[in-house]
Amino acid sequence: MNKKRLAIYFFGALPLIMVCLVYKNLPDLVPMQFQSDGGIRYGEKWKLFLIAGLSLAMGVFMPLMAKIDPRRENYSKFFPVYERIVLIIEVFMAVTMGIVILETLFPGRIPVIRVVSGTVGLMFVLLGNMMPKVKSNYFTGIKTPWALSSETVWNKTQRLGGKMFFFGGLVMFLSAFVFPIQMMQYITIGLVCLIVLAPTLMSYVWYQNEIKSIEK
Repeated sequence: MNKKRLAIYFFGALPLIMVCLVYKNLPDLVPMQFQSDGGIRYGEKWKLFLIAGLSLAMGVFMPLMAKIDPRRENYSKFFPVYERIVLIIEVFMAVTMGIVILETLFPGRIPVIRVVSGTVGLMFVLLGNMMPKVKSNYFTGIKTPWALSSETVWNKTQRLGGKMFFFGGLVMFLSAFVFPIQMMQYITIGLVCLIVLAPTLMSYVWYQNEIKSIEK
């Protein structure tokens, strides 16, 4: 087992380990959602086990997805990248759990909205660097019907998606420390919509152009 796979398992289990270590010290209600206006939605603390369980399941099952994907032969072309993508997501989930626990035990110590927005932006930057290397598959990348129907369209879509993720994530990261905290929710939603919609729309356009060129 390589170091990257061990890291995936470690960070996949880390949120569950953190919850177990502090569970007795947590109040019955813990923060579950942080709003840009300063409001906080609370939930029963046992729900943290569900969130931590999702992280663990992802760490265990995502590496196995490559073996059941109908296009599993493509994974040999980018499997190290696939593992890095899984690892980045696992680290993000562990950091998020750490923020929730810290805010529960020591409320107000950190600007949660800014930290979360900055962390999401950083994750997008890292994922953006990986996406152009992802080959056609059903579990990773921007999987529009048109991209999955054409290798050429797939490659174009992932390259554009990579740029959108990188620069959108960079703007999100910088915005987390520049703009008023009340604006962060709208900036994040707007950037995510742009990051998702642009590659989706262009994959359709590229596919239609490819079909027209074949028909000629």
